[in-house]
Amino acid sequence: MSVVQEAIETKKLGGELSASTIEAVVLGYTRGEIPDYQMAALLMAIRLVGMSYDETLALTSVMANSGPRYSFPDCVDKHSTGGVGDKVTLTALPLVAACGAPVAKLSGRGLGITGGTIDKLESIPGWTADLSEERFRAQVERIGLVVGGAGELAPADKVIYALRDTTGTVDSLALIGSSIVSKKAATGSGHLLYDVKAGSGAFMKTPAAARELAELLVRLSASLGIKASALVTDMDAALGSAIGNALEVRESVAFLRGEPVPADLAEVATDVAVRLLELHGVSDPAGSVRRALDSGAGYEKFAEFVAAQGGDVDALVDLPVSSSVRVVSAPAGGFVGAFDALGVAQGALELGAGRQTKEDTLDLGAGVELLVRVGDEVSAGDPVARLYGTRSVDRATALVLGALTIGPDPVTPTPHVLDRL
Repeated sequence: MSVVQEAIETKKLGGELSASTIEAVVLGYTRGEIPDYQMAALLMAIRLVGMSYDETLALTSVMANSGPRYSFPDCVDKHSTGGVGDKVTLTALPLVAACGAPVAKLSGRGLGITGGTIDKLESIPGWTADLSEERFRAQVERIGLVVGGAGELAPADKVIYALRDTTGTVDSLALIGSSIVSKKAATGSGHLLYDVKAGSGAFMKTPAAARELAELLVRLSASLGIKASALVTDMDAALGSAIGNALEVRESVAFLRGEPVPADLAEVATDVAVRLLELHGVSDPAGSVRRALDSGAGYEKFAEFVAAQGGDVDALVDLPVSSSVRVVSAPAGGFVGAFDALGVAQGALELGAGRQTKEDTLDLGAGVELLVRVGDEVSAGDPVARLYGTRSVDRATALVLGALTIGPDPVTPTPHVLDRL
C-alpha cells in the first residue's frame, strides 16, 4: 500500500498522521507523483474528520519548506483573510513603515469578491509587483516598505489549494490555517498581524468562527518562531466607501493625506498599524501613528514606495477611474439598517472590478462607491451609491439595491473591531 493510500485509510478512520507521512504525501503530490484523485480523497477525509494541532503544524511546516524561503526577522507583515473594500495594506503599512518598522509583504491577486492587493496597486500607472529577490531586499533596506508577488514561495500550498478549490474542501479550519501560515512563514517576517474578517462578505461568517481561526493562526505562527497577534474585524458591511481597485487606492490616499474617510476605515487601519508597531517593540505606538498621519509622513512613505516600484506618483492625487457613472437612489425613506457587503461586492464584480475566473480581465477603474452608512437617515430618491464602469450595469444596480435595507427605526452600527487576540 502506498503512503497516500495509508494516509487515506488512517484519516478516514479518525487516526492521526505522522509528520513523516504528511511530508511524504505533500511533497509527492507537489512533484506530481501522487494523482489528483488520491489527494482529493485525503483532503476530503481531512475536511470531514479534522486534523490535530500537531498534524496541522506538520502540514504548515512542510508547505512552508516546499520552495524557497525569505528571511526578514526585523520586518513586520499583516495578512487579511479577505473582505470587501479591504484596503488595510494600503493604509496601515505605510504608517508602520513611516514609524520605523520595516515592512516586507508578498501579496496576490483577487478572485471572486475578494480584491487582491496587487490588482489594486496596479491601477497606479507604471506600478509593478514583479521584483527579483535582490530588488525586494534592497527596497526593504532602502525605504522600509515593499509589496511583491508571491512567486514560487510555498509551491505545495499553491497546488493543494487549487485542488481544494475544485473539490469542496476549502472550508476546513486546519487546511485554511496551514495554507495561510505556510505562505507567511516562507515570506520570513518576524512580526505578523492577522486581520480575520467575520460577516457576510467574509469567509468566516460569525465572530466565533473568526476567533477560532485567529487563535489557530497565532498559535501556528508562534510554533514557527513568528511573533504574531490578531484582530477580528467586521465584514457585514464593506470597509470604507470604495469597492474596486482604483477607487480603493484613491480612498487610501485620501486617508493618508489626512482627508475625511469613513470612520470604520480610519479605525481599522489605525488599529492594525498600532498593533504592528507594538509587535515590533516601538515605544508609544499610538502616538507614533497619530504623528505619522498628522505630519503626512504616512503619505510620503506611500509615495516613496509607489515610485520605487515604478508607479506614477503624480497620478495618486487624481487616479483615473471609469468615466461611466450611474447613481443609485434610495427606494424609500428611513434609516439604513444594512448595506450587505456580499451584495455590494457582487455588484462590483459584475462591473468588472473582480474576476469570476482566473482568466478574466479586470476593469481597474470600475467599482462601487457607497454614499451612506448603516445608521444614516435617508429620504426616498437620495443617492446611496455610485457605480463606476460599463459592464452589466443593470445587473450591478439590482445587486447593490438588493444589499440595501431601509427601515423605520434608528440602527446602531456594529463595532468595527470585534475582538483582539
